Amino acid sequence: MIKNLLLLAFLLALSGAISAQTKQDTEQVYKLSYLEREPGTDEYEVTMLVSARYIRVDEEGDNSGFIVYDDKDKIIYSVSHDDQSVLVIKQHVFSIADLPVKPTIEYLQLADAPMVAGKAVFNYRVYIKQSNSEAKIDNESEETCLEVQLVENLLPEVRAILQNYQKVISGQQVKMADNKITELQTGCYYIDQVYNTGAYFEKGLPIQEWHSNEHSKILTGYSKVSVASDKFKIPQDYRQFSIGVKSFIK
Repeated sequence: MIKNLLLLAFLLALSGAISAQTKQDTEQVYKLSYLEREPGTDEYEVTMLVSARYIRVDEEGDNSGFIVYDDKDKIIYSVSHDDQSVLVIKQHVFSIADLPVKPTIEYLQLADAPMVAGKAVFNYRVYIKQSNSEAKIDNESEETCLEVQLVENLLPEVRAILQNYQKVISGQQVKMADNKITELQTGCYYIDQVYNTGAYFEKGLPIQEWHSNEHSKILTGYSKVSVASDKFKIPQDYRQFSIGVKSFIK
């Protein structure tokens, strides 16, 4: 009888420890779902899991890899299961003062747009002015480089880490850029795809984006979900490398 009671007490304690461990190994994060489009491909769904420190990016239906961003270390890890490798992108601090072209920002409330979570929707447009020298009287036309519809002041804790993630992406592009305007490397290319600091995140959460390379994305939903903490871990046995570095990191 005593042995049975001791066994029961042990099992209850073990069950409690397992429950505590399970609880400890999960965390509440934001799940953002997107529908994305780009030239030459069918539209596809992308999910972003955003915690206080990490972002994980997955394309729905694609099991070949994923992306993890560590906001503490300011590093992006792009994991490929196909060749068991991890592309490591470290933060490269840059200044938009080095932009080879001057952008103009237009920020207007969309009066006819419905409120989202009780907040107003704004249009954030970045464009450049181009001179029309063929006209008898010089005038200027506008070329839109980036256009974002955003919900002002929505999810500030999510927006902050998303902007930091964008800065690390752009920092990698800045390292590889020569700042020369060409037919392919246009002014909008540098504004949108190289020196893009994600300044629109300071205004609100984007719900629709259009970029100069014709890549667009729509936020289809967001919610709080519980996920395993190891969701943000990367495979330790995969080789790691960085672009521009001849040898593997490990």
